[in-house]
Amino acid sequence: MLVSQFVDAADVVHLANGEWPPYHSKNLEHYGIASRIITEAFRNEGIKVEYVFVPWKRGMQMAIDGKLDGTGVWRYKAKFAKDFYYSDPIIESQTVFFHLKSFKFDWQKFSDLKSLHIGGTIGYGYNDDYSNAEKSQEFNISRAKSDETNFRMLLAGHIDIFPITTEVGYFILKQKFKPEERKLVTHHPKSLIAENERSLHLLLSKTNSANAKLMEVFNRGLKKLKRDHKIKQYIDDFYASDKP
Repeated sequence: MLVSQFVDAADVVHLANGEWPPYHSKNLEHYGIASRIITEAFRNEGIKVEYVFVPWKRGMQMAIDGKLDGTGVWRYKAKFAKDFYYSDPIIESQTVFFHLKSFKFDWQKFSDLKSLHIGGTIGYGYNDDYSNAEKSQEFNISRAKSDETNFRMLLAGHIDIFPITTEVGYFILKQKFKPEERKLVTHHPKSLIAENERSLHLLLSKTNSANAKLMEVFNRGLKKLKRDHKIKQYIDDFYASDKP
């Protein structure tokens, strides 16, 4: 049975959520920055959100199967568009290479990375261009079980660079590492993600045709948040209240 059958002020929307702090986490206030934006956008239209925290791939499949209404947030991928309606952009993020300040690093194209020891996290695909370059062996990656492990390898000198979303990277450094360790790390400003691919979106399942209307409602509520400068406020609120 599909979760939502029609959109009105009494509806509750059920969404898959997961661990991707500071955007999403069951352990953060408002369940993270992106979760708060989604919740408040629906609240603007009189709709309540209930989150189910599961691994991301499982949550996406639950939405495809009609057990949940959707999942967020995700970058646009054509392969997902056949199963999901994409919202207007919620927030933007970019993926960059982190490195030690003592390591003089610059890059403009993937061939510049060929001689470097690059870290990566198991199961992560950073974008299509990067994945294709990795498969064609333009450079080599040693993958670890977690982003935190990669930062520890970086600090130990076992890898030279490590790609991760900027905000996620600094969140992990703040939460998991000592100040004297954090001050050793920086990032290169060039993004791995093209400018037109940096936006993150709510996805609603096409399994339920009523979700097309629900997405219109969400986008209307999101537009009000942007008009009232609430998204910047939520980001500022998070970093003001965040403690290491």
